[in-house]
Amino acid sequence: MRKLAFGIATIVLSLAAFLASARAQADNEGIVGTWIVTVTVNTPPGAPPFVFTDLIAFHQGGTLTAASSAFNAHTSENPFLPAPLVVDTSDGYGVWKSTDDDSDRVAITFKRFLFAGAATSSYAFAFPGQYVGENAVQAVGALQDADHLAGSFTTEFKNLGGQVTFSGSGTFTATRLKN
Repeated sequence: MRKLAFGIATIVLSLAAFLASARAQADNEGIVGTWIVTVTVNTPPGAPPFVFTDLIAFHQGGTLTAASSAFNAHTSENPFLPAPLVVDTSDGYGVWKSTDDDSDRVAITFKRFLFAGAATSSYAFAFPGQYVGENAVQAVGALQDADHLAGSFTTEFKNLGGQVTFSGSGTFTATRLKN
């Protein structure tokens, strides 16, 4: 009888630990997944809006990867971008974390490498394809519900000497990519 009671108690405790672990994991996965992100850059009054789309994958453990429709290996071919943005960029790699006990709010940081394009003048003399700087993005966001995220960001483009060649800010909205 004692062995049976011990066996049942072990099963109950194991199940309780498993359920607590699963609940904690579910709480931390609020943002985990791939998101289609609409980015709106603040522009001066009278200037046309600058809106583009990113795909960002938030990984469990706090890392992320980002790909952009505006900033990619052919950005330097876009004649409508201001000179400091006429560079080719890598995908973005970074980190995210919950900003408080409530996993609905997150802080996001990622970087992209910048490479000289055909008409790169803001980064000193460079030949096409040369590594010329970095783009850093800082953002904060909040889950609106399980499938929608919204927030704001700041961004800086710097040359290899650490000089800021462009800085900006804006807002974003995101929708979870579903199967």
